[in-house]
Parts: sequence; C-alpha cells; structure tokens
Amino acid sequence: MVKNHRESSEKLEGSEKRISFVINTTEDKVSRLRQAYLDGQLMVNSERLADKMLAFERQLEIVFPEKDSP
Repeated sequence: MVKNHRESSEKLEGSEKRISFVINTTEDKVSRLRQAYLDGQLMVNSERLADKMLAFERQLEIVFPEKDSP
C-alpha cells in the first residue's frame, strides 16, 4: 500500500510539473504576442478571427449539443 501511495504521489508531482510548464509556456507566448501587437508588429485580421471563433462554436455544439435544441 505504501508503494502504491508513493507511486501515485510521484505521478502526481510529474503531472503538476508538466502542467506548470504548459501554463508558463502559454503565459510567455501570450505576453510575447501582446507585446508584438502593442508594438504594431502583429496585425489582427478581425474577420478571420471571427470566422475561426464561429467554427469553434460549431464544433462545441457538435460535441456538446444542447438538450433543448431541435
């Protein structure tokens, strides 16, 4: 039982480290993109962004259909 607890604890610690890395990497990327936008180096195509957002919404509706939808 102690061995299983130790293995579970080690797996949890490994998972926490991976999640932390992903979060930190994402935060760094967002910071760099924000700064590039503020510096005028990054242009946002709002029409393309809106199209992608709508496509994402459609995918969510397929995966998680509302119960009240016809």
